[in-house]
Formats: sequence, structure tokens, C-alpha cells
Amino acid sequence: MKAAYVNHLGEVDEIRYGDLPDPVPGPTDHLVEVSAVSLNPVDTLVRSGRFPTSTPLPFFLGRDLVGTAVGAPVGGTFLPGETVWCNSLGYEGRQDS
Repeated sequence: MKAAYVNHLGEVDEIRYGDLPDPVPGPTDHLVEVSAVSLNPVDTLVRSGRFPTSTPLPFFLGRDLVGTAVGAPVGGTFLPGETVWCNSLGYEGRQDS
């Protein structure tokens, strides 16, 4: 997958863009093919390390997104093919939707 991400929190020159392994969803995860992403001011604060939160690395930039569900767990909320949106940071840096 293509992504804008950082491996280390810091200045803007830490941002990388490139190919990363496709995510492998866990048993309760939905997989989304991303169509559009917004960069929220919170992304800047987290990327810089100025927002004190637990940050998984690599950290993928783009707090909000819209896309198409392509994989879903048994009993999941969304079905493959449905349009979905996501707030990927959730609360306190937890990647969630």
C-alpha cells in the first residue's frame, strides 16, 4: 500500500511517502480501501511529538478517511463494498474507528 507516514516523531522532514506492506486485519478488524484522507491539525501535533499520546510507529498521517470496506470480520458492522468513513486515531492515539 502507499502511505504517508513517519517512523520517528519530529519535524516535517521525518514524513515519508512510499510503499508499505498491506495491512493484515485481525479477527475483529475491518479492512478498508482508502479513497481520500484529510490531514487534520491533530496529525501535525502528533507527528511533531507535541501532543502527548501513545503513538504507534510507523504513524500513518491522515486522521480522517473515507473508503470502501473490502474485508470484514464475521458479524462485522460493515459489508464488503460498503462506503465507510473512519477517525483513525480514535482517542489518545488509539488507532480505531
